[in-house]
Amino acid sequence: MGRWGVGAIGFVSRPIFAACLLLAALLLGAPWAHAAPGPGPPRDVSERAAQARALLDTPQGATLLDLLGDPAVRERLMAAPAAPPPAAMTGSMGFMLDHVLGDTRERIIDLGTQLRALPDALRACWNRVSATMPASDTLELLIYLVAFVAGGIAAQRLFLFAARPWLAHFNRLDVATLEHRLAVLVERLAFGILLLGTFAAGSMGTFLLFSWPASSGSMILGYLWATLVVRLSHTVSRFFLAPGAERLRLVPLTTRRAWFWYRWVGALTAIGALGWQTIVTLRGMGLPPESQELLRQILLLALALCGIAIVWTPRDSETPNLLSPRRAAFRVLVSFGLLLIWLLFLTQATKAAVSLLVIGAVPVGLYVLRNAAARVTRGEWLLQGEEVSAVSAIADRCMLAVVVVAAAFALAEIWQIDIARVASSETAMTRLGRGTFEALVILLGADLLWLVLRAVIDLRLTGAVVLIDDLDDEELRRRARIRTLLPVLRNFLFIFVLIIASLSALAAMGLQIAPLLAGAGVVGIAVGFGAQTLVRDVLSGVFFLLDDAFRVGELIESGGISGTVETFSLRSVKLRHYKGPLHTVPFGDLKAITNYSRDWVNEVLDVTVVYEADLERVERAIERVSSEVMEDLSLASGVITAPRSIGVTAMGVDGIHVGIIVRTRPGQQFKVRAVMFSRLKSAFDADGIRFSDQTRTRSADGPE
Repeated sequence: MGRWGVGAIGFVSRPIFAACLLLAALLLGAPWAHAAPGPGPPRDVSERAAQARALLDTPQGATLLDLLGDPAVRERLMAAPAAPPPAAMTGSMGFMLDHVLGDTRERIIDLGTQLRALPDALRACWNRVSATMPASDTLELLIYLVAFVAGGIAAQRLFLFAARPWLAHFNRLDVATLEHRLAVLVERLAFGILLLGTFAAGSMGTFLLFSWPASSGSMILGYLWATLVVRLSHTVSRFFLAPGAERLRLVPLTTRRAWFWYRWVGALTAIGALGWQTIVTLRGMGLPPESQELLRQILLLALALCGIAIVWTPRDSETPNLLSPRRAAFRVLVSFGLLLIWLLFLTQATKAAVSLLVIGAVPVGLYVLRNAAARVTRGEWLLQGEEVSAVSAIADRCMLAVVVVAAAFALAEIWQIDIARVASSETAMTRLGRGTFEALVILLGADLLWLVLRAVIDLRLTGAVVLIDDLDDEELRRRARIRTLLPVLRNFLFIFVLIIASLSALAAMGLQIAPLLAGAGVVGIAVGFGAQTLVRDVLSGVFFLLDDAFRVGELIESGGISGTVETFSLRSVKLRHYKGPLHTVPFGDLKAITNYSRDWVNEVLDVTVVYEADLERVERAIERVSSEVMEDLSLASGVITAPRSIGVTAMGVDGIHVGIIVRTRPGQQFKVRAVMFSRLKSAFDADGIRFSDQTRTRSADGPE
């Protein structure tokens, strides 16, 4: 309908509306309008006639008479009111589907019409450009456009030529340790940034060499930006895929698949960036909005078809005729999803389409970033290692948080959700959603905090894993104490973080935790009365650890039970007897503890010689053996003081008992004793000293 028709309708409808208002005023002012219900005496006719004449003397009355004299107005007033149309079932699913499909059909028909008109629209754009720009300028523009791209590529090639030693250095880098892998990651990232910056500098330098018209300069800068986006995608995909260097690859792909995805990522980015810039350029040339929308839909359809081609292209050992049902179903589902996204763009449901793209990018981003984090922290991809260190777990959680938070902010930006307004809203749904979100954030933060604490404790434990036999200074003793206390601290921190995170999450969900804490206190008191033995064991263990009574790897004895401390929990300690049995002793059952592995041990050797032996020669032989032991490098670290004779300790029926004492480090006395006996045997044989028929040893400090 034209502008004139709209004006005519307005011209006729406004007087009719005014007449209806006046007529309603007359009717509402009539006597029967104000008469009380039920019978009553009617008013005088002359009075009503007087009121009508008084109304006609006013300007409104004159306007009413003019309108009533119009035949069209009289016909409209006398016509019966049209019946209202039946209410549509707007809430039914059928109506919604009919509405969506109808809009889609009309949209396709409009785009088909615009497709026929597109050549004329492009020709009109070209004519406008030709009218404002001579043919020679157009040719120069194309030459300059090729020149700035060539300048960027040339600068990039020059950088690659100059960086050949750096590139060769990448092939020789060691990736065996975490520090080396992090260094390689930083170097590769720096190399990619410099490569992209070189291309940008070469292109911009070429651009600055020439003087551009204002209109063409903006267009060329737009294509420069699109080209930089393409080069950026190449840099990022090469950083993660490393198609030419498998040892540097951050994603678990074969070399053939890496090249496949590298080429396709570049192709998709080139189609999208250059196509979008072309549409923007044509818009600046005066292309109608309908033709711009048609070109956008063609570009989106091309990207969707490329995605479908990627999904169905065979890779590695796959063949088009040999696909597993699960893989075929997955590819059909992905193809359907891409077509659905394009249909959403087609029906102007842009927010829903972009949201689906963001949701679909989440698993891809998680797959790439989590495998990259595992490759850097562990040296292997996500599914290849059985043991997951705390550092790797922290990196994995960080990548997960980055992807999820980025997707959440992207969806909030797409749907234009005001987070501050939602946070201040007090409706039931917003409170529930806000509480759920805060609870999830608290749990994720608690999980990350526990991973960090566990990583720190595990690193300290790894650095403190030293054999008790090698303790030769105070630093090693401190490490043994760390190995004893840190496992208890780790268990305590886990319980503490779990309780605090759970209570905070419940509070964020809107639950009142004060009654819960009170109930937990009552239950704790009841449990305390019913489990006095357990409480005694736990408290005794705390005091034993505070007193530093024993450490992991030390030999102790308590209440007739002796053994080496292997591990302990909150209520008991495990002792390994030297014959093999493992004793689990509650802390509450430990009495006085004798520690045989603390600081030093005095080992006493009792040697029995015959009565005919020359005691002076025995003393000289012992001194000679003592010198040999102190010069032995394999024993020097275990011996604190040199072996020395303490003289005759007893005279029995079996012979003369001569004592030898040596101070050793805990655990070294057994080795020193064996060497001493061996050397004493050789020395006594050389000097003609005969042992008695019975020779025994005893330790000054040690379990029997």
